[in-house]
Amino acid sequence: MSKEKSSKTLMVFGILLLITIVSTLVFLCLTKYNPHYWDDVLISFGAISMLGIVFLLYIKEVRIKENWSKIPLVGRTIWWMMFIAHSYNFIEQFMVAFIFR
Repeated sequence: MSKEKSSKTLMVFGILLLITIVSTLVFLCLTKYNPHYWDDVLISFGAISMLGIVFLLYIKEVRIKENWSKIPLVGRTIWWMMFIAHSYNFIEQFMVAFIFR
């Protein structure tokens, strides 16, 4: 993958992350006046985790590709822990927002 295309992809991830963080903060501030926005906060926070999952998969499948086995065990363990944590948070936030409320 070319350096220019890679930088555009990282810029898109950064912009999406910024949008989700700002929307989460806006909804969090709105909950002070109307507690019904709490579900929107949870959905936005779950979207941040989903974006983290997509970014981790992009790093592993597009950037690293077949060099995954050359990464030290500690690095692969950290990647898997981050993937599991983001997945768990995404599932938890959406279950709380849609099922348990």
